[in-house]
Amino acid sequence: MPTKKRLTKQDIKQANILDSTKEHNPLLDYLAKHHPQTISEERLNLDALSQALGFSPSSMQGYGLSFIGKPLANALYSTPTTKELKELDPKHSQNIIIKGDNLHALKLLKSAYDGKIKMIYIDPPYNTKNEKFIYDDNFVKEYQKLLVELDLLKLDSNGKVLEKSEVLHFLTNPSGDKAHSGWLSFMLPRLKLARDLLKDDGVIFISIDDNEQANLKILCDEIFGEENFVSDIVWNSVSSVLKQSKHIRKEHEYILVYAKNKDSLVFSKLENTMKFENPDNDPKGEWFSSNAAAANQNKDDNKFSIQLPNGDECIRNWKFSYSEFINGEVDLYFKDGNVPRLKIYKSDYSVLSKIQASILSGFGSLTSAKTEIELLLGNKELFDTPKPVNLVKHLLKISTNTGGGGGEI
Repeated sequence: MPTKKRLTKQDIKQANILDSTKEHNPLLDYLAKHHPQTISEERLNLDALSQALGFSPSSMQGYGLSFIGKPLANALYSTPTTKELKELDPKHSQNIIIKGDNLHALKLLKSAYDGKIKMIYIDPPYNTKNEKFIYDDNFVKEYQKLLVELDLLKLDSNGKVLEKSEVLHFLTNPSGDKAHSGWLSFMLPRLKLARDLLKDDGVIFISIDDNEQANLKILCDEIFGEENFVSDIVWNSVSSVLKQSKHIRKEHEYILVYAKNKDSLVFSKLENTMKFENPDNDPKGEWFSSNAAAANQNKDDNKFSIQLPNGDECIRNWKFSYSEFINGEVDLYFKDGNVPRLKIYKSDYSVLSKIQASILSGFGSLTSAKTEIELLLGNKELFDTPKPVNLVKHLLKISTNTGGGGGEI
């Protein structure tokens, strides 16, 4: 299958003489698909294009994410892979596990599944204090020609490496703040390939923690387009209460959600798991109680007093109007005898609910994930820090089910 040519200086020259009168221009179509940040209001942004190619524009104005190694990362995205898939067990081909460098694996998948994937969940390596994302000598040798083309590597007449450039030195010895650049250089080509794999109504979920969440958000805004950001889900990742912290104990991680095209994205609504009961034999049937007071108590829209069973008066801004209250259109339950609560009846409540973006909990933890992996594969040490299977299954259900109509996150 033919591969797309990596952008060169000649492409920039062509970009300067684009005929905007043509309905379709191959270069513009390519840029819109693979480098969306270079197209602004259907016009070519030459500064953004130059940055995508690794060149520094004459004057830096505006906003963007820059880091050491970005030119190489963009080049790695465009460079075709020389690897091939070797099938080890042809008897089981319904599901596939690919072992190897995921950059090459993504490129191989792209050759067959470009624009065909509905949902991607990735749990990339986190940038911890013990991981510096150092590129080894084999990496430098494998991409030596590419590094020379990008002017990141100098060779003498005998082909030996001369004094290392700042970028090459960084790739082999990242430390301190440069570790962020190393991590971003690792992520950029892989995220671009993941974007290419997605269908127009596809979605990607990316697990991350505090160390790179902010940088990843900006990088994804650039790759997927800020307009295609869906949500930043907070996942309750810790179940134990024994671990202490000097300052604030962290019990969560994040899941960034981006659409290929947000206008085309439709999430499934999930079956509501709310527990309904009827302890007072209410003739209207089973119910659960909800806070009767409105969230904003600074407003006076529905502010009036309600007499409690003990004779006291309770003044609040309620979720219902005074006329609804005095006409018997509101059913109240008084918790502990004196706390007004709204009765929500099962007969009036949709069995399908929207997905809550604030906190995902109850789908397992980092601790339970090891046990789940052991039950599935017989060895809990196959992955260093796996995510719970139930969590991934929940995200899969949100994004791929078609029953129940469209939902939102």
